[in-house]
Amino acid sequence: MPSFPITHIFFDLGNILVGLRSGEKLRALAARSGQTIEVFCEKIWSHERAHDYERGRHSCEEYFTQLAKDLDLSGAQGDLQEAFCDIFYPLPKRVALARNLAKQYPLALISNTCAAHIRHLESHYDFFPIFQPRIYSHEVGARKPHPRIYEIALEKAGARKEQSIFIDDLAENLTTPSGLGWHTLHLPPGADLEAALRPFQIVIR
Repeated sequence: MPSFPITHIFFDLGNILVGLRSGEKLRALAARSGQTIEVFCEKIWSHERAHDYERGRHSCEEYFTQLAKDLDLSGAQGDLQEAFCDIFYPLPKRVALARNLAKQYPLALISNTCAAHIRHLESHYDFFPIFQPRIYSHEVGARKPHPRIYEIALEKAGARKEQSIFIDDLAENLTTPSGLGWHTLHLPPGADLEAALRPFQIVIR
């Protein structure tokens, strides 16, 4: 039970408010390149360049041009970027709960993400306005779990760490804020968010 009441709730985005999967377009490009989807995705998301893209160190054009070369898909930058964004699906129950929480608490986002994903997501999902501020790694130049992204989030939200909770599906992204004095909630895919919030005495109406 928190020593101080929770006043601000910070959410991760992927696997918390939208699901993640290997979409059909990504699978088609993997087949086109002669690779399994597992190998194909590993080459995309395990590369340090992907992390730099999420830190805002590459433009979309630079990133997808080089990625297309790496994947033996030269000339397919447009198709690759489209497939790169075809990985999300809605989690309506989670979003509905967030909308209810927004009636009682300020909500914010802290997400390791990139310009292509955010442009896609914000144009396809209507829940983003309930989160203010939205802290995106590519805009602030820092990725979770670097302390700076959490400090910026508190600053932008006007929140106190001891009265804030951060919800993420990856435990590794919770170690830093927990060490800084935040409340944290590890929420694996499929977990019941409402039940997980009960120990924090968060009001849900």
